[in-house]
This record gives sequence, structure tokens and C-alpha cells, in this order.
Amino acid sequence: MNYDNWKLSNPIDDGDGYNMVSRCCGCSYENSTITDCCQVEMKLKYLLETDSTEQFCDACNDVAECSGYICNECGNWFEEPEEEHEYNERMKENYIEDNRNEY
Repeated sequence: MNYDNWKLSNPIDDGDGYNMVSRCCGCSYENSTITDCCQVEMKLKYLLETDSTEQFCDACNDVAECSGYICNECGNWFEEPEEEHEYNERMKENYIEDNRNEY
């Protein structure tokens, strides 16, 4: 790793990349296969005329765009993952706030 990358890197992970997690559970995630148009499962269809595979919405049979991610733990959809240390910090702040409100 060169000096510039080291200088710009995250200090928690020593500059060797970082671990992105789901915002809900702090676990691994996958790309969403839920279409933006009809909120149904996306299907892959083979197009003979172009000899390629396209993503189609199962409800409206239109070309599908899928955005967001699915948590592997709870199955919730979320827009953007976050870094693991940010998730841990947010959970710590929530815990402190919850305990402060109990007294």
C-alpha cells in the first residue's frame, strides 16, 4: 500500500479495506432482486435476438432495475450498507441513550 492510500484509509481497518454491513442487523447482505417498478421478484429472461440475458419485472414484463440490498439475517431491504465500525458506534450510542432514558 502506498503512502497516499494509507493516509486516506480508515484507521480502524489499517487501510486494508473495510467491512460493510447491513444497517438493520450489522450482518452480511446481498444485492436486492426486488424490482423498483412493481416491487416484485426480478426474473432473468434470455433474448434470442440479442443472444443475451436481461432482467425483467415478473409483473409488468418490462426491463427491470433493482436497487438496494437485502439483509441476510432478517431479510429486510435497505438502501445503502454502512461500515461495520459506524454500525457499532450507532448501536453503542443507542444503548447509552436507552439507558439514560430509563432513570
